[in-house]
Amino acid sequence: MVQILDEILKDLPKGIISDSVFEGANIILYTKDKEFFLNKGETIRDIVNKIKKRVELRPDPTLTMELEKAEEFIRKIIPPEAVLGSIQFDPQRSIVVIGAEKPGIAIGKQGEILKEIKRKTFWVPNVERTPAIESKIIENVRSVLFQNNDYRKKFLHKVGLRIYNGYTKERKEEWIRVTFFGGGRQVGRSCVFLQTPESKVLLDCGVNVAFDDYNAYPLLDSPEFKIEDLDAIIVTHSHIDHGGFVPFLYKMGFRGPTYCTAPTRDISALLALDYIGVAFKQARKNLFDVNDIKEMVKHTITLNWEEVTDITPDMRLTLYNSGHILGSSMAHLHIGNGLHNLVYSLDGKTPVAILDKNNEAAFEPIGKIVDQAMNKHPEMVRKKGDVEEMPNVGGLKTFAFNPSTLKTEIAPITRLLRHPIKEDLY
Repeated sequence: MVQILDEILKDLPKGIISDSVFEGANIILYTKDKEFFLNKGETIRDIVNKIKKRVELRPDPTLTMELEKAEEFIRKIIPPEAVLGSIQFDPQRSIVVIGAEKPGIAIGKQGEILKEIKRKTFWVPNVERTPAIESKIIENVRSVLFQNNDYRKKFLHKVGLRIYNGYTKERKEEWIRVTFFGGGRQVGRSCVFLQTPESKVLLDCGVNVAFDDYNAYPLLDSPEFKIEDLDAIIVTHSHIDHGGFVPFLYKMGFRGPTYCTAPTRDISALLALDYIGVAFKQARKNLFDVNDIKEMVKHTITLNWEEVTDITPDMRLTLYNSGHILGSSMAHLHIGNGLHNLVYSLDGKTPVAILDKNNEAAFEPIGKIVDQAMNKHPEMVRKKGDVEEMPNVGGLKTFAFNPSTLKTEIAPITRLLRHPIKEDLY
């Protein structure tokens, strides 16, 4: 058994855990003991505080209520005001995903409704907001994931084994090497190859759409790159020049994880499909097909901004909002337990439309606007933990989509926020 699992299990009652698996860097424990599942959350919290990793306790699939009865109970207990959508079960992982237009109502005050679902059905409920506008691409992505949930469970466990087989708490004395396969002194085909003695990771893998020959694609024929040795891909945002070549890697046999935000995954799939359509209309040979895009989706692990996760034995990834497009990120890599820190930051500071109190429009980076306001009115700034906040005293407005009217409208900015990157950087 992997060392970290031994470390966890020795702090738990013997025989209480029926199975222990990885979901990427997350550690999942299954139990057949109903009392332990419902009332021993503090035990798991103690383990998390000790090993500093994400650990989740779930009921063994044999404990869960029958699907039809569980769905009936869920629809009965959640108030109609939540406007329930689809309810999808993942039996291998004892998880139920509940779609609702108003997630707050579905969750209940202090999570009471979700706690009751867990107590009565022994399914672990996750609530997701139903899109304001029906999205075919999001439906297709979710369909691919649920159709392949058995494969996903095995894949995520394999990723975890790779991460934790080299598990250590000590700082590693090692070198790092950065090679530009694309995007160096040019716009397009962004692709950076990051190597350590332990790991090999690609940061972005895009296509330069200005070319239709060898110059359009990353230089993956470099002698130091072997796709079978590649541990992971990180995609910072969904534009073709940053993620458009990723499906081709899956066509060539890569079966490791791609890390990005959920919007980046969905929009990347949409743009990859569009890329196929454009190639067809231009009578050009496609680089990849729909099945390769599905493989990319199947192997994508989505992260929230500021969520820290291990991606190899010696690399830890955190994504931060870059303010470029929906879901776009800066990638911070914590290497060798702190020996090196690398920030990959591209395509940030995209201007946004701002209207002043006289409806005069300007296009400025959002960070510049926030900094100017806080520097002008320091007495208005309030600090909540690491976050600085102030009211919109300047009466600034912007353009925002209104899901009620399905139109883009002028909307007031309610407040301004600013927060730092939390890790120490060089």
